Amino acid sequence: MGYCQRRAGTTSRTLTEAQRALERGSWEEARHGFEKALTEEESPEALEGLAAAAWCLEDPETVFPSRERAYQLFREQGDDQAAGRLATELGLDCAVFRGEMAISNGWLQRAHRLLDELEPVSEQAWLTLREAEMAYHIEGDMEHVRQLACQGKALGSRLGVLDLEILGQALEGLALVGLGEARDGMRRLDEAVAAAVAGEMQSFQAISTTFCLMVFACERIRDVDRAGQWCDRFMDYFRRHNLRGHLAFCRGHYASVLTVRGRWDEAEDQLLQALDGLRERVAWSLSALERLGELRRRQGRLKEAEEKFEQAVPYPPSTLGKARIAIDRGDLDLALDLVEGMLRRLSERDRVERLASLELLVGIRCARGEVEDAQKALRELEPIAQAVRTDCLMALVAYARGQVALAAGDASEAKAHLEDALDLYERNQLPFDAALVRLDLGRALNTLGRGDRAREVSRTARNVFQSLGAAGEAARARALEDELAGPTGSSILSPRETEVLRLLTRGLSNQEIADELFLSRDTVRRHVSNILTKLDVPTRTAAAAYAMEHELT
Repeated sequence: MGYCQRRAGTTSRTLTEAQRALERGSWEEARHGFEKALTEEESPEALEGLAAAAWCLEDPETVFPSRERAYQLFREQGDDQAAGRLATELGLDCAVFRGEMAISNGWLQRAHRLLDELEPVSEQAWLTLREAEMAYHIEGDMEHVRQLACQGKALGSRLGVLDLEILGQALEGLALVGLGEARDGMRRLDEAVAAAVAGEMQSFQAISTTFCLMVFACERIRDVDRAGQWCDRFMDYFRRHNLRGHLAFCRGHYASVLTVRGRWDEAEDQLLQALDGLRERVAWSLSALERLGELRRRQGRLKEAEEKFEQAVPYPPSTLGKARIAIDRGDLDLALDLVEGMLRRLSERDRVERLASLELLVGIRCARGEVEDAQKALRELEPIAQAVRTDCLMALVAYARGQVALAAGDASEAKAHLEDALDLYERNQLPFDAALVRLDLGRALNTLGRGDRAREVSRTARNVFQSLGAAGEAARARALEDELAGPTGSSILSPRETEVLRLLTRGLSNQEIADELFLSRDTVRRHVSNILTKLDVPTRTAAAAYAMEHELT
């Protein structure tokens, strides 16, 4: 779909060669060929081919006028089948390149008018599958997506068009994942992608869309390993076939894998390349903007994160990004408003999409001390995650249970759930998420009277945040350490140790301190050793820094 279809007796040699170049994926060669054919004669076939080549070359300034003119010529010729094909593609173009959803819908409805009364043709199946894609991204009604996918798949099978059958199966699989039937959905997607990788599909657009649907599904169920492996394969395919827009889009998704893995420098590089490659595709760039916003938020660069989320506003996850920033700033009222508004907009027929909002809602309610409301959100979250049962979703549930138990005052139960979540996050190499769990685990341990272990856990979290470059979370972890430390500073140092610390902070050596206080050098050495132990710092320099930070001198 989207590539011109030759009609017997009307195709020049130049046009034939251009069409063959298009089928090979030689976009520049095809473009030049169609342009040459148009100098010989303006034909809708040459215009349609030129638009298809320009689409792959990220040139919407050529795509739109070429497709619109081809549509007009096919209408003048009375070829409703070809005109319906162009109307379908223009519907997709308006959505992807311009984000003009109303105009997109108008073209799709025009395609229906032209195609619905014809005998069964492949264009009808393409239209149905395009509508399934749009429904997935816009409506959130996964049952409707599934129905459309099955219709397109059935018609593709009836017509013997394998590309349509496989693409329909991939869309059906994605819809089943959204409905919470992840096992069946992923089986369908696995088969569809395997067929595409094996070379059973011919259309570059059908193959690319199938790949993207698999990545969407992996992200929805937080299957990080699977997403990372497939993204590598898909980016290699897009690179080999010079599909720059698809490559850039896939880079954005791969960046999410790198972000949760703690490889933030690589994630940033992928996101910046993605945004550069998606300058012409307004709709596709929004997810990359949101992902960059989330990376900035984790880095503690909240103002920059807020700007990225604002730019990505039409993309629903950006609202959750804003809610996370509100939590980071301590504005729980705003965070609650944003999350509850998001849940109202999300269809309950897209169960998996609700997980991220419910996860945040549990945390917000716990932070506000609203335990019953937190338990209510947890009760909706649990069955969805358990139906999917990836490690990351089970970790999410365990963490939410731990937060609720901690808010309810049951530190023992909280400890058990938080340790389960920590184990799952660490097993899946998600350092940032594991460190967040450690902070609550530290609180639970402290409540249980295990202060030393609590401080060790919170200190580990701080070290992880610092190594990642998560400045805001590192500061919060340090504040928790201070909170858990109990008596500090001069209250745990003897008067003589306080005097020694004061002189040590001035940079004096042990001998100089001994001379100042009329003590032996060995006595000063023993005092310094006690100071390092009591303040839990490794060196004299660290002790001096601690003293200044806590105003002990």
